[in-house]
Amino acid sequence: MIVTDRLAIRRLLPTDFQQYAELTAFPEVADGAGFNFISNPQMIKSALVRQLKNKGTYGVFEDQQLIGAVLLFERIGASGRPDPENLEVSYFLRPDRWQMGYMTEALKTIVAGVKARHQVRSLYAEVLVTNARSVALLERLNFELVTKLRDPILGSDKLIYERKLRA
Repeated sequence: MIVTDRLAIRRLLPTDFQQYAELTAFPEVADGAGFNFISNPQMIKSALVRQLKNKGTYGVFEDQQLIGAVLLFERIGASGRPDPENLEVSYFLRPDRWQMGYMTEALKTIVAGVKARHQVRSLYAEVLVTNARSVALLERLNFELVTKLRDPILGSDKLIYERKLRA
């Protein structure tokens, strides 16, 4: 567990399922995380359980309440296989905690931890063009814009950002 001024950050566990399900049920979170495309409750439950089993799924807690999550997973490389030197980061936060600096605090901490491990070369993040707050967050954390593309599933434009951690 990592403790910051206001937050505790730790791996999420299957025992956190109920709080995680409640967090991802916020319409704003479901939209951004893509859960609004899944109409079958069993499929959503299955997706959440898989995320909780991933060792890169971290909870962001305030006073023992789960208020956000940061997910790290291996980026798929040019070979079509997972690339452990390049990770993708995804994140979401309860809407009533937006614009309070919580995700900045959490991501700074997690990026520093990943950088300290020395085996990760870059972190990547995808964000919808319309999500100005998330774009600003990534830019504050020294992520650089790599490209813009059209997501065929969402039918929306996305930006791909990269944060180099080592050469």
